Amino acid sequence: MVYHDPYTPERKYVECLDCGHRTTAPETPESCPECEGAVKNIAVPRE
Repeated sequence: MVYHDPYTPERKYVECLDCGHRTTAPETPESCPECEGAVKNIAVPRE
């Protein structure tokens, strides 16, 4: 079985701190597209 790592450093993976909505984007959005809450980058850097 071959495992493919879906991580790409070009895309940000963010989660809303208010509603929990998760999304990916080329740039970190200013606010959540669902509720306008604050977002946090949850991408984990790989070495």
